[in-house]
Amino acid sequence: MLTTHFVSNGPLQTAYFDLPAEQPGDTLPFLLVHGFTGSKLDFSNQLHWFRGRRRVLAYDQRGHGESSNQGPYTLYTLIADLINFLDTLGISRCHILGHSLGGMVVMRALLAHAERFCSAILMDTAPYPPGLIPANIRAQLNDIVVTEGCEGLLAGMRGQAQSKAVQRGINHLGEMEHWRRIRVKLSQMDPAAFVQLGEILDNHPSVLDTLRQAATPTTIIVGAEDTPFLQPSWEMAAAMPDADLTVIENAGHSPQYENHLAWRDAVEAHLGKQK
Repeated sequence: MLTTHFVSNGPLQTAYFDLPAEQPGDTLPFLLVHGFTGSKLDFSNQLHWFRGRRRVLAYDQRGHGESSNQGPYTLYTLIADLINFLDTLGISRCHILGHSLGGMVVMRALLAHAERFCSAILMDTAPYPPGLIPANIRAQLNDIVVTEGCEGLLAGMRGQAQSKAVQRGINHLGEMEHWRRIRVKLSQMDPAAFVQLGEILDNHPSVLDTLRQAATPTTIIVGAEDTPFLQPSWEMAAAMPDADLTVIENAGHSPQYENHLAWRDAVEAHLGKQK
């Protein structure tokens, strides 16, 4: 059972998991940052895999999970939250993984605060809007969320056909646990965060060219079936001066569930290269 901890920075309270290293060592911590509509629960099955000589953490971004519902919700407030979180815990440098929206936050943090990160993993993410949801569908989803809360999206999610990749993730967690986690994450999410960050996902300036200046050793991970993020992943790997690309077969947008063993191998290979 993982214990939720809390730290405060002004009015913002951040919830996080924190697993200490199992044995003494000087290896830097590893921090995992979830995506849009996610939470630290997205890594709750995986954190213990990496805690040998390494402290491992995952936190809820503002408007998600058990952290404060405190706007404004922008990429730049999320970047500031990340750096403030590290400062509050006294972590001067770390390894970091950002998933989807979390990857958009992390790649911009690498550019603005390179000294804080000794390596990075960018997972199923993009340096520009990936074009996930048409504007009319986004507007319909926003209407549901504003009137019913984010949990109002659950029935539609359960009613749609699941891709093979998503079904593999469901099979990994178990049907009941998968939908329990979705319900928890949606019930905790601030509707304002859904609306504002959804707009940002659809409309934000590209940082692809700027990533050519990012010298942090980086592994880009993407599920082979995560079609919207394949081309952006290839482009990031080509642009960044010290980046490798790992494509996880039999996985979509959440390879930590959909092909968990291959995902673990990819993360362990990345961390093993860092000295």
